[in-house]
Amino acid sequence: MDAQDPGQVMTLRSSDRDASVGHLGGFDEGPEHARPMLSGVGPATEGRQTGVVFASMAPVNIPTHLHRATFRIAAVSFWGLASIVMASSYIGTDLGVNYPVEWVVTVLAWVAGLVCWLLPWSEIPAKRFPPVVFGGLVMITIGIFATGGTHSHLPVLFLVAVVFTASMLDFPVALAVVIVSTVAATLPLLVEGWSSVYVRSLVLLVASMAICAFVPALVRKALRGENQLAERRRLELEGSYLATIEALAVALDAKDRHTEVHSRATAALARAVGQRLGLDAEALRFLEYGALLHDIGKIGVPGYVLNKPGPLDEEETAIMREHPVIGERIVASVPFLNRIRPIVRAEHERWDGQGYPDELKAEQIPLEARIIHACDAFQAMSSDRPYREARPRAWILNEISTQAGRQFDPRVADALLAVISSGDVTVSGTAENSIHPDKRLPEAHAWTQHLDAIQQLGARLANIGSVPEICETIGQAITTLLPYDQCRIYLLEDDGRTLSPVYFSDTRRSEYDGVTAETLAIQVGQGITGWVAETKQGALVGDTERHPKAVHIPSTTEADESMLAVPVIFEDNLIGVIVNVKVGLHQYTGDHLRLLTILANQAAVSISNARLIERLAASARTDPLTGLSNRRAFEQALEDRLGAALPELFSVIMLDVDGLKQVNDARGHAAGDAVLKRVASVLTAQLRHADVVTRWGGDEFVLLMPEMDRVGAVSLARRVSGTLRDADSPTGAISVSIGTASFPADGTTADGLLAAADRSMYLDKRQRVA
Repeated sequence: MDAQDPGQVMTLRSSDRDASVGHLGGFDEGPEHARPMLSGVGPATEGRQTGVVFASMAPVNIPTHLHRATFRIAAVSFWGLASIVMASSYIGTDLGVNYPVEWVVTVLAWVAGLVCWLLPWSEIPAKRFPPVVFGGLVMITIGIFATGGTHSHLPVLFLVAVVFTASMLDFPVALAVVIVSTVAATLPLLVEGWSSVYVRSLVLLVASMAICAFVPALVRKALRGENQLAERRRLELEGSYLATIEALAVALDAKDRHTEVHSRATAALARAVGQRLGLDAEALRFLEYGALLHDIGKIGVPGYVLNKPGPLDEEETAIMREHPVIGERIVASVPFLNRIRPIVRAEHERWDGQGYPDELKAEQIPLEARIIHACDAFQAMSSDRPYREARPRAWILNEISTQAGRQFDPRVADALLAVISSGDVTVSGTAENSIHPDKRLPEAHAWTQHLDAIQQLGARLANIGSVPEICETIGQAITTLLPYDQCRIYLLEDDGRTLSPVYFSDTRRSEYDGVTAETLAIQVGQGITGWVAETKQGALVGDTERHPKAVHIPSTTEADESMLAVPVIFEDNLIGVIVNVKVGLHQYTGDHLRLLTILANQAAVSISNARLIERLAASARTDPLTGLSNRRAFEQALEDRLGAALPELFSVIMLDVDGLKQVNDARGHAAGDAVLKRVASVLTAQLRHADVVTRWGGDEFVLLMPEMDRVGAVSLARRVSGTLRDADSPTGAISVSIGTASFPADGTTADGLLAAADRSMYLDKRQRVA
């Protein structure tokens, strides 16, 4: 289509400018487990609280994806055992085997094995499995009579049926198989008369069947419990991720008032198109997520650009076209949503390669992105915008058909037109899907204010490099945005177990007057705070005293209290926990939890960046072998001291390890490194807090000793030398040469002092050699 074609301009503009994100919630319970679904509900409605998500799981025996494997084992068992039984029936003579009947049973077993191998058992309910087992019992019983009755060798096969049943189904069903098998195995006695040998074998068989029913049933029960626990934890983790995304979605809804339900409607339409194209359940699920969040990057686009009533200028268009990249970065911060990163980034790519940001074309564009692109354009054209009114339905359908093979994937365009024609989903605009505007305005206004505050907070945090200052800034923001009586920010110590408060706000209640850093410190797993750290799941607690993990803080009075607690996590690593408490029951809602989660995510990124910068700065000033300051750090400290307005007395000590090269040559560099570490340890132990000890390079160390004259420096040098000569240390006796220089007697510049100390050290070395 020509660039001047108004249809194309309109389609691109609406695709670029329309955005909204809906609510994630609810569950679609399948036969085996519940999975999160998207709903058309707006942000937090009255009376709703969103915390950790728990989904009811229908009782199952084993996961359906194991059904096929189990029945293929059964097929192999039918084929293998039938063949072995048939072959064993020819061993020996005069056994009374009815070979025609035995061959019939064998053929039936082979057919049963074929059925077990070919049928789609993953789609068949578990309650249909017992007939397979009882069919096997009938064949075994017939085989017993065909191979000699009380002289038959086949009763042991009943064990196979029992084990199979106990592994697949509940114990009562396995017990029923034991009873039926016992009756079947007893029939030869009723028909042929008493046989002591057969009865003895039968008693052992019944006992063995009982054990084989009981033990696998216990194992299956334990595995089922583990499977359900793992599924529950997966859903909890997923719910935590989606709560964060939901909060961003609600904030974006509030920011762009013209596209309140655009993304939710796009998600519903995209799912219908995906179903028509034959996408599986997992792909449809992430297609919905991608459609819901396809414009999440517009959270970083200024409001004046989003809501501009006229055409965008060149600069504004460039800003707008950055939002797919911004959206990808936002989604990338949530591991669970990693799969939709390329979808969010490519949603504005065109089939003909003229889209953005990467100018992908045709099959290079993910199918989900192609689907969302078409559905996004349809929804945009179907609704009013600040720069134009909604287009007529016939005009829209013609535009989609015309753009097939140019802007849209032809196959996707055909599927979209088919979905619209069939009426599978409601796509006639936003009125059908929006909740009452009078109920949305207060919430939307509040979230807009929160979003502005969060953006301002991000700008402030970008200029802060100190972790304590970051925590204080985050804490001040929390106490501004959330109701509180005390806010606490804990960071995880290096031991990986202790949570220490680095920030707790001034309290406005006497109940918290006794709170100190010492009383707030807690272990991971201890109390509600430690539990949140251990599970990495946010918690909304309406009554802390009744919570099973509650631990009373010393020196505080007991009171009705509500709590919000969210983990601070970066790349799945726990950094700390943020806690907000308020006196009174049920003082917080799900919206509060979501807002605190957003702030915790900001804190995680800022703290991680600050720590990385600290580590880089430390590594630039630290010797990696000994952990001492390096030459650069020493020179800076020396220049700072000399540059003081009134430099005070200080001394410089230079130390050289004698014979280090010989140690390396004779015993290896590991031994030489051990000597250097020993010297560093002795120097560190002898020094005061203000002293600076440095590995100068190779086998040399330099010390800066504030407020120490030459006499003190020489005395310290002798102590160090004496300590290193201790032959009982793991490295043996270490000989060192030491020189000293003092300011201002031996020099008034850095070079002069170092040269004087160096001369003194080599004088000591020559005297030592002599």
